[in-house]
Amino acid sequence: MYRISDQQIDFILNDISARGVEMESLQQNLLDHICCIIEQKLEENGDFERFYSQAITTFYKENLKEIEVETNHLLIHKNYYAMKKIMLYSGTFSAIVLSFGIMLKFMHWPGAGICIQLSLLSLSLIFLPLLFTLKIKEKQQNTEKLILVIGAISAILISIGVLFKVMHWPWANMMTSASLLIMLFVFLPVYFFTGIRNPQTKVNTMVSSILLLCACGLILTLIRIPATTRYQHVEDTSYFLRNEQILEK
Repeated sequence: MYRISDQQIDFILNDISARGVEMESLQQNLLDHICCIIEQKLEENGDFERFYSQAITTFYKENLKEIEVETNHLLIHKNYYAMKKIMLYSGTFSAIVLSFGIMLKFMHWPGAGICIQLSLLSLSLIFLPLLFTLKIKEKQQNTEKLILVIGAISAILISIGVLFKVMHWPWANMMTSASLLIMLFVFLPVYFFTGIRNPQTKVNTMVSSILLLCACGLILTLIRIPATTRYQHVEDTSYFLRNEQILEK
């Protein structure tokens, strides 16, 4: 059985701290786990540093700091994982039911309306709020939190506006137009100029901005502008009057 020396314990503790773990209690817990693994699995004359390098990677996906972030989420937000699970379930439900509802609508089969309503309500009132709530908790800077809040408001308005538009309910154009104005003139400029300043997020920010701009353009094609509405009313009225004249003659 391998026996860890005091120098090796200090080495492990310093390495844990250097990897970004700052909580003392978490450092001690990790130290105990790693020491137990090394003493149980490492041979008596084995290579300590090589085995430690392999063992430490089993505790994280990208970096050891992830453990501290998850621990803080559990301490500060006790319902973090429950919210995350509900978010995933509601998102999956919304995507599946929305796809099924759109298929029913195209085929003119019954049940399309209720499927679209349920999916968009789940998306607007459960999935999107939970998604942005969890994302905000992960951000440290106030600027990033503000960007997420603006994006959340815009996304929820778009989702509800599309629901009202599909169901031919009033105020659909107003909500959709307001959400697109927020997205185009508030969210996108702040998101774009904040993201391109960071070399690590520059490319992703540009690609995301292009996709969002295209999505806004596609949604705008579904909105009837006031001039078009007036023109359509004039055409309908003229058509009605011509039919009346024909019937009289």
